Amino acid sequence: MKILLTGAGGFLGKQITRSLLMAGQNDLRLHFRNRAPAGLIESLQKEFPQARLETAGANLIARGSFDAMLEGVDCVIHAAAGMKGAAADMFANTVMGSRNVFEACGRVGTKRIVLISSFAVYKTDAMKPGDTLGEDTPIEPVGVDKGPYGYAKTRQEHMFLDFARQYGFETVILRPGVIYGPGGGALSPRVGLKAMGLFASLGNGALLPLTYVENCADAVARATVHAPSGSAFAVVDDQIPTCRQYLDGYLKNVQKMRVVTLPFSLFLWVSGKLVAYNRKSKGQMPAVFTPYVVKSMYTPIRYSNDGLKKIGWTQRVPTPEGLSRTYAWLKAQLPR
Repeated sequence: MKILLTGAGGFLGKQITRSLLMAGQNDLRLHFRNRAPAGLIESLQKEFPQARLETAGANLIARGSFDAMLEGVDCVIHAAAGMKGAAADMFANTVMGSRNVFEACGRVGTKRIVLISSFAVYKTDAMKPGDTLGEDTPIEPVGVDKGPYGYAKTRQEHMFLDFARQYGFETVILRPGVIYGPGGGALSPRVGLKAMGLFASLGNGALLPLTYVENCADAVARATVHAPSGSAFAVVDDQIPTCRQYLDGYLKNVQKMRVVTLPFSLFLWVSGKLVAYNRKSKGQMPAVFTPYVVKSMYTPIRYSNDGLKKIGWTQRVPTPEGLSRTYAWLKAQLPR
């Protein structure tokens, strides 16, 4: 099977390539926005001498730029997305770029598409403490209340399914939680936010839905080859810590910070006041945290990865080891 991976130069994309090769998928075409990171292809070719690795560069926002890459391709893994920046940029890179990919796949008759989505698409605002999020948890109908990233990913996923109904290609969706590891971010907003010299601990006792980048990539590779069409998976590791446990590990192993703890009930109350003031001031003060966002992100719920285990995925890097590697890398990045 010839597989085309978009976003192959990204934090997750680079690991997906390795996981595919480790799983015996040796015929890969790798998409980069410009060119492959220096030494990446050479390193992979040395480690996997039997692999047939092709590279292709394109800005997916440019309509029609993707068509030529699809020649001879059986399956597309679409991992490219806008992860940061202005809301308009995030929407363009995630939604408009994806539209161009799906349209091109439909024109040439691509058989199978695997979409890397996000936990952000799940509709969790009505979940109660102790409820379990899994594959059967519904997704947001619109997602606009989740903020720019959540809205873009929700719009992307609904559009993906619309194109699948139109063109009939097989679909597999993976929705990772917080992807972490060397090369990734330090502190998820689920843990808290840093402002004015303080770190506000927000998640506290809620579980942090971590997936180590190599484990997440393994899940993508496994689902690409083995998942039936129409499958959707929540991607989260076993034995995940609470947000406070992760923060305590960061404070101990990376750097000290002054921490202010905001309990969930107080956080929810404050978010309501922020919305009220936003309306009263006619938008002069943005309501970054609304009660909807607080309930969606910070309610202490549980997470299931049973769907992945049913198709044979296992966690390759244990959570304690993943955390140790990550903290060590983050500490090495600090100014000396």
